[in-house]
This record gives sequence, C-alpha cells and structure tokens, in this order.
Amino acid sequence: MADGSSVAHGVIYAREECGAFWQVSAWPATVAAVAERLAAAVGTAAPGPGDMVTTGAGQVARIAPLAWWVIGADAGAMDALRDLSPEDGAVLDMTDNRTRFVISGPYARDMMMRLAPLDFRDRAFPAGRIAATAAHHMSVQIVRREDAWDVYVTSTFADAFEEVLAETAAQWA
Repeated sequence: MADGSSVAHGVIYAREECGAFWQVSAWPATVAAVAERLAAAVGTAAPGPGDMVTTGAGQVARIAPLAWWVIGADAGAMDALRDLSPEDGAVLDMTDNRTRFVISGPYARDMMMRLAPLDFRDRAFPAGRIAATAAHHMSVQIVRREDAWDVYVTSTFADAFEEVLAETAAQWA
C-alpha cells in the first residue's frame, strides 16, 4: 500500500511499505541446499545473483552470493523457512527495516540516472534485475521492473530519501 505519492509531469514516485521482508542467508557449503529450500517455500527456483523473481508467495531477490531477500512473503513461505538450522544458514526478519519507493512515468529512467551511478539502459539493467549502490550518500538496492524502478532504502533514511526524490522530480514539474 502506498504511504504517499507525488507526480511531477513525467515522474511519479510513491513510498510504500514492503510487507513481510526477510533475508535468507547460506554458508558457502550450504548455498545449494538453502536455494532448494527457498525454491520449495516460494514455488519457483531461487534466482541467481542480481536477479529477482515474483511468485504467488512474494518477490525473491538474490542480493549477494550467499543471500536472498524474500519481500512480501506470505505466511506459508516464511513458516517453511523459519526453522532453517544455523548449520545451514540464517533467516532474519527485516520487515521494519526497509521502505520501498516506486519510481515510474516517462522520465523515470532520467530520474534514476540523476539518483545513482548505474547504467539504467535496458541492455545494461533489464527488468528483473537488482543492484546495490549508493544514491545521494545512502545505501540503496534498486530493482528494475517493466514499467518502474523499485528503490529499497533502510527505514531510517526513508524521510531523507523522499526529500531527495522531491528535489530531483521537481525538474519535471
């Protein structure tokens, strides 16, 4: 659900709560087993590094060589992962730690290029990819969708990031 949104001719941004937000981590020797367990919990193969998939159980992103995010997960998926043994990996509830900003509109790519030092062209950053970077001195993770960009920021920086978005979007007002 959107907390708030703003429209500047050509750019729309909305602040959203992510819902259930979990990080699932493996150890080097257990990454395949944890990936299989994650796949069984969410109903699709665990994505590879830098990829994100959407399933009926939520979104799953491979954010690091040994870690995935499960965003908006349903209770069944999380119940299936909650008892992961410490010998295999770890499951961390980060529900209150992340805020998502959705940036869309005809000038969304232009806005993204002003926010972060990444190549946002289709061939370099296609839909279904996630990248970690910095945006105005804040650590962010950016997901490319077909029609929008999701920017995940720690909740403690959400207000500051929203100010940056307002200032940047003003170029298209």
